[in-house]
Amino acid sequence: MSKKILVVDDQEIVRDFFKDVAECLGEEVETAEDGDVAIDICRNRHFDITFVDMRMPHMNGLDTCKAILSLDPHARVVVMTGYTEEQMIDEALHSGAIAKIYKPFDIDMVVRLIRGSRNKDEGQQSADGDGETAGDDGGVQESKP
Repeated sequence: MSKKILVVDDQEIVRDFFKDVAECLGEEVETAEDGDVAIDICRNRHFDITFVDMRMPHMNGLDTCKAILSLDPHARVVVMTGYTEEQMIDEALHSGAIAKIYKPFDIDMVVRLIRGSRNKDEGQQSADGDGETAGDDGGVQESKP
């Protein structure tokens, strides 16, 4: 059974990257170019994992993350950034985001996050655990207990 993934980023190239990776894994992907569109989509659908960029026009990633989690407290949200925004990222993690990843993306980390959402839903332990973080070097660190 394929997983449903939402990618929220104002850059089309990022949305296309995630769509290509997830579809190669056999997953179903929907994209949104900003937080407002993402929230409208989330009102009607549940996603197994949602990737949200922190810097977007109209509504930033933190507000988008909080809004998605208010609609679905069990949503699995991963925040993404290409900037040093640790305070905003920490607040997103404290609000319920499960992980953070940095641009440029490590494709192996993206695959692990997507596959990890499958393992969680099947009641299995993911190889990386909750709250994983990836930087430019692809290293994994704990972000949440």
